[in-house]
Amino acid sequence: MESVKYKALKLTGETGKLAENITDNWLMGIRESNPAIIDMFRDRDLLPYRDMLPWSGEFAGKYITGAAFVYKLTGRQDLYSYVTDFIDELLTYQDGDGYMGCFSKQCRLSGAFSQSPEKTGETWDAWAHYHIMYGLVLWYGITGRRQYLAAAEKAAGLFIRKFYNGSPPLVSIGWSETNLAVYHVFGILYEKTKKPEYLDFARNIEKDLESDAAGNYISNALNGCEYYLTPKPRWESMHIIMGIAQMYRCTGEKKYLDAACQIFYSILKTDVHNTGGFSTDEQATGNPYKNGAIETCCVVAYNALAIEIYKLTGDLRAADFLERSHFNAVLGYCSPSGRWSTYNTPMEGVKCANFHSIWFQCRPGSPELNCCSVNAPRGVADLCEWLIRETEDTVFLNFYESMHVETESGFAADIKGDYPACGRVDITVTENSSGKKLALRIPAWSKNTSVQTGNKTYRPAAGEYFISDAPTGNITVTFDLTPYTEAGGGEYGGKCSIYAGPVLYAYDLAANRDFDFDSIPPFPEYELKTAVPVREKDGRISLGFSNGVTLTNFGRAGDSGTPYKTWLSVE
Repeated sequence: MESVKYKALKLTGETGKLAENITDNWLMGIRESNPAIIDMFRDRDLLPYRDMLPWSGEFAGKYITGAAFVYKLTGRQDLYSYVTDFIDELLTYQDGDGYMGCFSKQCRLSGAFSQSPEKTGETWDAWAHYHIMYGLVLWYGITGRRQYLAAAEKAAGLFIRKFYNGSPPLVSIGWSETNLAVYHVFGILYEKTKKPEYLDFARNIEKDLESDAAGNYISNALNGCEYYLTPKPRWESMHIIMGIAQMYRCTGEKKYLDAACQIFYSILKTDVHNTGGFSTDEQATGNPYKNGAIETCCVVAYNALAIEIYKLTGDLRAADFLERSHFNAVLGYCSPSGRWSTYNTPMEGVKCANFHSIWFQCRPGSPELNCCSVNAPRGVADLCEWLIRETEDTVFLNFYESMHVETESGFAADIKGDYPACGRVDITVTENSSGKKLALRIPAWSKNTSVQTGNKTYRPAAGEYFISDAPTGNITVTFDLTPYTEAGGGEYGGKCSIYAGPVLYAYDLAANRDFDFDSIPPFPEYELKTAVPVREKDGRISLGFSNGVTLTNFGRAGDSGTPYKTWLSVE
C-alpha cells in the first residue's frame, strides 16, 4: 500500500478536536515553556555540565516527530512555521562532525555522561540521535528542504566513521534495545538515497542484533519464539523491529517481513490489554491481564509498528487493532485539553499526568519534558498514516469519524456521522478522477453491517474489506454497535470487558456517585443486546443499564481524576 499524499484533510470529530488542542496547548510554544529542549544541545560543553537523563536528547526528536504527524493531520500552517523554526535552530547546534547529542565532546556516542566520561554503558545517546534523524527525515518529506535530509545524513556519517570496520561495534556502548534503534533510520536513509553505505551499516547492526545481549530478534522470531520470551522484551525494541520491517522494503528479503510480522502478532496475542494498549511495566510479559503500568511510549511505539505491518501486508487485523487502540489506549492517555498526557493509563485505577507519575524526569529548563509528554502527540496523529491507504487501483477507507479528505491521486470524500457513538456513517465521494475502487473496512466486531448505495443494500462480511460498486456518489454504512463482552483471565478471571463497536466502556466513579465503587452490581447479559451508546454534551459516550449504572467510553473515563474499572461482572 502506498503512502497517501493529502491535498486536504480535515477531521471534525473528537480526534480532530483533540489534535487541534494538542497543537494549541502543547506543541506551540514548547521552545518557550521548556527552553532546555534545545538549550541542552547548545550547552553540552559548558561547565558545570547539565544534569541529564540517559535519554534527555530524545525530547527534541520525539517532539518534531509527533509534530510532523499532527501537521499532516491538521494542516496547521502556524504549526508548520513554528516547527520549522524549531528545527532550524536545533540544526545550528549540530557539530561539524555530525554530532547532534547533548553530551560533552569526550562522551559523544560513547554511552558516558559528561560528568564521568570513563564510565560507559550509561546513556542512550544513539537512541536520541535516532529520534532526531527520523524526525528530520519526516520534515524533509513535508517541506522538501534538502538541509533536513543533509543533517540526518551528516549524523549518519558520524556513526559510520565511529563504529565497525576496525572500530568497536555500536552494541559496545550499551543499552542495545535503545541505542541500536538507528538500524531503522539507516534503512530509511538507504531507501531514500540508495547509498550503499547506509545498507552496509544496517547489516553491521544486524550482526550486533544476533546476540542475546541485543535481543536476537530475527532468529527468535523466525523460530516462532513468542516476543515476551526473547532476551530483550522491552518496548524500546519496537523501533528496532520497525527497522526489520524497513529492511524488507530495502532488500525484498522475505525473512525480514516474516520476522516483523511474527513479533507483531506475538505481542498482539500475548501482551495487548483490553484497552488496546501494549506493555506491562514497560515490556512484554505474556500476561495481558496484569494491571501493571501501560506506558504511553509503549503504546505509541507498538502502534507505529502496527502501521508498518499494515502498510506492508494490508492485513485488516492490524487496522482493526489500530482502531481499538486509537479510541481507547490513545484517546485515553490524553487530556481532552491536549495540554497533558499520562505515563500510565491502566485498565483499572486513575489517570495521572505524566509529570506527576514520572516527575523524576523533570529538569531545570524542562519542567514538563519527559519521554511520554513529547511522544504522546504522535500516537494521536499517526492516524494520518492508516485512516486511508491506496494501491494502484483501490482506495482503502479505514476510519469513520467525520472528515473531509482529498488526495493527490484524485480521490475526495466527505464522511459524516457521530462514529463511534453512532453506527451510521454517510460517505459522499465527490471526486475519483483515477477511477479507483473504494474498499470499506468492515471491522471484525461489526457482525451485522449494511451498506447502501443508491437503491442497493449489501450485507458485507465482518473482518473483510467491502468493495463498493459506487466509486462516486453517496454511500451509507450502518455498523453494528450491539454491545459485546470479552472474557478476562488471570487476576480478572470471571470478569468481562464490555465494548460497543471499537470502544471499551468503563465504570467511572464520576458517573456513578450513588454506588459503592468496590461493590458494583453485575450487568444483566440480556441488556447488552439492547443498550445503545449515547453521546453526551461534553463529548463522552455513555452506556446506561437498568441496574442504574452508567458506563463511560474509556477514552474519557477518569478525566477528572476519579477511579474507574474496565473488568466487570456480567450475568
